[in-house]
Amino acid sequence: MTEQSNRHQEQEDPFLEWVLNALQFVKDRSQLLIGGVIAIIAALVITEFVQGQRLTARDEAAHLLFQVMLADGNGQMAQVLGTGQRLIDEYAGTPSAAHGMILLANRNYGVGRYDEAKRLYERYIAEYGDVEMLVFSARTGIAACAEAQGDLQGAAAGYIAYADEHPNDRASAIALMDAARCYRLLGDPQQQRSLLDRVTHEFPSSPVSQRARQELQML
Repeated sequence: MTEQSNRHQEQEDPFLEWVLNALQFVKDRSQLLIGGVIAIIAALVITEFVQGQRLTARDEAAHLLFQVMLADGNGQMAQVLGTGQRLIDEYAGTPSAAHGMILLANRNYGVGRYDEAKRLYERYIAEYGDVEMLVFSARTGIAACAEAQGDLQGAAAGYIAYADEHPNDRASAIALMDAARCYRLLGDPQQQRSLLDRVTHEFPSSPVSQRARQELQML
């Protein structure tokens, strides 16, 4: 029997035992309780058990995320990739898995595994996509993968799309600067200037606005 099936069995057996005990409790008192009340009691106790299991899963996921981050800080890439994969697969749906997915994608990008990084960024968007900064990381991460693989037009379009969809997000200024870089590499100073101008006008107080003005002076 595999480790994963053992883990699932360990989680299911307490639940099965609890349900059987709950059913026996209801049976023993069936003469005292009307049907509607029995149903309510059963629903409440099952809900309480499931919530307890979810809290346990969240704790376990948080512990794994801590291990991934510790390994990442120590430069143990093999452990980051292995433990990170376990985290996002076995604890899908937890906040720790969401953060772990972006971290894992970033590390895959860092070692040149662009297709795998892109897959993970896209998976985050499909399965989570509810934390603003992580959405920024995922969306611009996809664009960065395209840029690293030589698709500068596609990368620029991805950066700009994020900024267009998040006009009030200060991180959009960074996305626009990334798009401007792509057009500089493409040899298109007109598009580069347009994007740098956009940064200075739409995000004048952004930390990157000063850099945008400096690049405009060099064009």
